[in-house]
Amino acid sequence: MKQLSALAPALLFSAFSANAQYCSPTFMNGCFSWNTMAVSMGTVAWTPAGDCSVSDQTATAISIVAGEATPVSVENGAWCGCAVWVDLDNSGSFEDTENLYTIYVGGSPSYIYDFDLTIPLGTLTGSYRMRIISPWGSDGVTPGDNGYGPCGAYQYGNFEDFTLNVTGATAVGTLDSRTAGTTASPNPATGLVTLKRDGGFSPKDRISVMGVDGSLLREWNATAGETMDIDLGSMPAGTYFLRNSADAGMQPLRLVKQ
Repeated sequence: MKQLSALAPALLFSAFSANAQYCSPTFMNGCFSWNTMAVSMGTVAWTPAGDCSVSDQTATAISIVAGEATPVSVENGAWCGCAVWVDLDNSGSFEDTENLYTIYVGGSPSYIYDFDLTIPLGTLTGSYRMRIISPWGSDGVTPGDNGYGPCGAYQYGNFEDFTLNVTGATAVGTLDSRTAGTTASPNPATGLVTLKRDGGFSPKDRISVMGVDGSLLREWNATAGETMDIDLGSMPAGTYFLRNSADAGMQPLRLVKQ
């Protein structure tokens, strides 16, 4: 199956993302000493210009290569955790599967979180929104009185949104790029997905569904035939990647569950 250029989809994704109206978290008692004080990632070293309640930093673009671990450093205020989301499907919202980092350690008067951020290998070249939340007394994802979630109600803290320019994925991935193409339909999907492979599947093929963090979520053993069905109905909405574990040389197929 002929591979398609990612340029056109990437442009469409970028245009959609630029016009998307993202929801915002709230911080009832303000940011003050509980805010994002500095972000270093790639060649970008960002510090706030002033008001900690101004969160739209999308004019600051950070470059990252899909599949490569990029060192990140986030310094924030007293007893704040750190949570990072990337809108990998450019849907205008942040799903649970798009939370790529979360932790709460904290310190006073500030704390620095050093970690690696990896964008999944199958991510198309293009621009994506990255949200960093510095929540007081919270890791940003665990339910609690201090607040949680990409658009949650927090007591103290702030958030910053940046533009993430992803490179490295120059074509739409297929499950088996070495021997024959595989397609998935419908995509996006709500439940049942039909996979079709040129040349057909064999019993040695094993289809795996992975999260954006590379974790293995589901697996199916294939049966001989040109098509096979997989059911994503019980899985949360978000972006996933399909692989055929019988072929070490394959590239992942990006699949969106609605």
